[in-house]
Formats: sequence, C-alpha cells, structure tokens
Amino acid sequence: MSRLSAERLLIGLAPDALSLLRLSGGAKARVIDKRTLPCDPSGSAPWEGAAAALSRLAGEIGKASARVTVVLSNHFARYALVPWSEGLRKAEEEAAFARYCFAKIHGERSKDWDLRLSPGQSGAPRVASAVDAPLLAALRSAFPARAKLVSVQPYLMSAFNRCRRELAGARAWLLLVEPQRTCLARLENGRWAAVRNSRGGLDGPEQWAGLLDRERHLAGSEPAGEDVQVHAAGWKEPSARFDGWTFKSLAFPGAEGLTAAESAPYALALCAL
Repeated sequence: MSRLSAERLLIGLAPDALSLLRLSGGAKARVIDKRTLPCDPSGSAPWEGAAAALSRLAGEIGKASARVTVVLSNHFARYALVPWSEGLRKAEEEAAFARYCFAKIHGERSKDWDLRLSPGQSGAPRVASAVDAPLLAALRSAFPARAKLVSVQPYLMSAFNRCRRELAGARAWLLLVEPQRTCLARLENGRWAAVRNSRGGLDGPEQWAGLLDRERHLAGSEPAGEDVQVHAAGWKEPSARFDGWTFKSLAFPGAEGLTAAESAPYALALCAL
C-alpha cells in the first residue's frame, strides 16, 4: 500500500456519536466523504455503542485501501502524570512504573487497561494514557482487510500534538470540552505539570474560569491574567475574557471539501488531520 496514494479515514469516537472523514490520497488531501452516526451510550461500558456503530460502518467502507486513524473521546481515556525517575532504564521498567501510577489512582481495576506513555524530555514528567483493552480489540477487529488501522489516539494527545506551538511559554493551559466531559492540562516551560479529566459539562467561559481558578489554587500560583487554549466543538467565539482568564479558540486547519460551518461535528476526527 502506497502511503502517498492510499486514502485516509479519520474517525472520531464518542459515547453518543461517531464522525468520519474520508480523505483522498496524495499530497493535498480533500474530503471525499463525511458521515456522522448516532451511538447508544447505554451499554455496560460507555464505548460499546460506539464500537458497534464503528463495526457496522467499517462493513460498508472497509474494503477500500485506506489508512485508518481513530481519535478517542476523553470519555474513553484515563490519564496520569508519571514523574521522572532516574532509575528507570528500559521501556518495560517505564511501563511498569506508569501502571503503578495508575494503580495508585484507580486501584485494582487498572491492571487490565492498555497503557501508552507519551514521549518526553529527560528529567520531565510524562503523560500516560489508558483505555480498556476490549475497546482496542474491537477497533482492530473492525478493520481486518484493506482498510488498515494505523493509529488510535486519545483526544488529549491528538489535540496536544496539533497545538504544541500555542502551548509554549512559562505556563500554558489546554482545555478540551466535550458534552459532559472536560479535560484540562497545565504545562510549565513546555513540560507537563497537571492533567484533570473530569465528568460533567461546563458550558462556557464563566464555568471554565471556575475550573481554572481551582487548578491554579492547587498549583499554588498567584492570580494573574493567563491565556487558555480551548478546543470545544460548537464554541464559535475566537476569544473571550472572564475573571482574568483569556480563552482562545483552537481552530485546527480544516480539510479541502469541508467548510468551517460543517466542521463542528468532526472536531475529534480533525485532530488527527
């Protein structure tokens, strides 16, 4: 399969919806198909309805030669900040330490999660992500033929990779807002300092400011005007100020064939563009 000519399928997977962008191959990709499907979030695991919808969709489109990237909602991911440890030399040791960090937070149930540790600078904390192993198995089984699953990315990591430049500086904040889910990350001098992935909806800058104030208090920092990079589908303002915070909308570059007005339902999928 030629990496230059194969089509790309970008899929955003959330509890109540699946979004798909099908991109042409070549150097300048364009959208040749776009779809959204409702999902049933009422299963025994929050991802079961989304995985079932993906399996049905893959049966329709999976025969084409394509590279598939899935971005997982933060509803399906857990995150932990893994401190730097000088004594860890091997990848197996780093993975075991990351699992220990998750176990301290989530207990015995974390032992069967699939863990990934982000790259990082020597001496700096790293972010580990964890998803249910059966979810990954369901994603892999959905694309056994010519459409090949090449990447599964938790929303936080995918969005962070798209906006590294905006997060430079002495302190930076990244806020990801989904229906009934908010993920907030703080970086200090380009290094991960905190990650909070929380249930519950926050509707706009006033409620976002309350969340930021609580995190700033935990960090022991003095109140000051600071910028927050926000990725929130449906928030149309380029920026907003509230209570000393300046919220700046992260507008990731779109794809040819998808207008800005059409992009909101595809916010997760576009993170992988």
